Amino acid sequence: MKKHVISILVEDRFGALARVVELFTSRGYNLESVCTGEAERKGVHRMTLVTLGNDDKIQHILKLLKNIIYVWEVRLLSPEQTISRELILLKLKVPKDQRTQILTLIQAYEGNLIEMNQDHITFMVTGSASKIDGVAEVFGDYEIHEMARTGEAAIHK
Repeated sequence: MKKHVISILVEDRFGALARVVELFTSRGYNLESVCTGEAERKGVHRMTLVTLGNDDKIQHILKLLKNIIYVWEVRLLSPEQTISRELILLKLKVPKDQRTQILTLIQAYEGNLIEMNQDHITFMVTGSASKIDGVAEVFGDYEIHEMARTGEAAIHK
């Protein structure tokens, strides 16, 4: 199955996200990530959905999305013509003897330190989905207290 990134502009209305998600779930599609927030126009939100599927089924989903009442625009984003980023927040329980090592790794991934206390280091890293996958894998070797990922946000180049 192939990864597909879909950008949708929707009217900022109660239930708009639920209608879009229901379209996927009712057809047995899993959404790998959903990222939504204000778009460039007032009263409009941009949703970025990442899903896996074959091209024919995705084309069918795109047609169905265009028929949802609050949807203004639906665009399948090609990897070559897309700028996308994801954010990960990590809170690690770090013994004092590993702090330097962790801080070096954070710097290597161009992360930003948010908070450090006696027991924990909290930081964030932004980048492509594959970079964030790598961050999650590398820091998975340490004791993760909490982790949150935003999902991909994407725009057309």
